[in-house]
Amino acid sequence: MKNDKMQKVAMMGCFRSGTNFAKALLEQNYECVVKNNVFGWKHGFLPIISSDSNAEYRFDYEKAFFITKNPFSLLSSLFKYRTEVQRNLIAPTDFKSFIRSKLIVFDQGNPNSPQLRFSSPTDFWNAMNWNYLSHKDFQHVRYERLVEEPELITQRLANKLGLARVDRAFFVPEKKVKRINDAESLSTKSDYQTSESFDKDSYVKHEYMSMFDNDDIKCVLSQLDKELVQALGYDELIEELCSIEQSD
Repeated sequence: MKNDKMQKVAMMGCFRSGTNFAKALLEQNYECVVKNNVFGWKHGFLPIISSDSNAEYRFDYEKAFFITKNPFSLLSSLFKYRTEVQRNLIAPTDFKSFIRSKLIVFDQGNPNSPQLRFSSPTDFWNAMNWNYLSHKDFQHVRYERLVEEPELITQRLANKLGLARVDRAFFVPEKKVKRINDAESLSTKSDYQTSESFDKDSYVKHEYMSMFDNDDIKCVLSQLDKELVQALGYDELIEELCSIEQSD
C-alpha cells in the first residue's frame, strides 16, 4: 500500500457492535486507515461543541461510518461481555435483570473516565445509535450484513466512503478479531485475529435469540425507538426474530 493513498476513516459504534471486525475488513481490503478514537472514545457519544466553546471542532478524518448490531444481538453480546470479561460495564449478571436494569458504560483503561448512564441496555442502543445516525458525515453499516456477505457489504461501504481496493484476494477474518486500539501496528492478517474460532452461524442463524423468552422480547420491544429501528433498516429483521422466537 502507498501511504499517500491511505484515507483516514473515522469509526464509531456501540460497545460490542463489531467495530474491530469492520476495521479488519476495511483495512485489509481497501486503501485506508480506520481510526477508533477520532471523536474521543469510539464507543462514546459524538460531541456537541458550541460556537463559544474552548474546544474546537477539528477532527482528523476524511470519511466516517458507524456500525450497528440489531438490539437483540447487541444485548446478548453486552451480557456475555459483562459476565465473561467483566470490564467497562456496571450491570446485573443475571440476564433477566440485566435487560431490565440500568447500564453504566465507561472506559476502564482510563482511570479518569467519566461514566455514561442508561436506563437499560435497550436505552443504550437507542441513545448511542441515534447520536451516530444524526451526524451528516457518517455512513452506516449493519454488522449482520457484514457477517452474512462480507465482500459485498464491505464493497458497498467502501464505495460510499470513496475507498480504493487493494490488489489482492479479499480477506475475511476466520477467527475472532482482536480488540484493537489506534496505537497498535497492524499489517498482516494475523495481526487482526485471535486464535479463537468465530461462530458465524450464531449470527446468521440468530442463535442469540435463545437467550430471550417472550417476556424478555416484549420488554425490549417496549423500549425500542421505532423511528430509529426503521431508519437503521432493522424493522423487518426484528419482526422476523420475534415471530421465530414466539412460535417456539
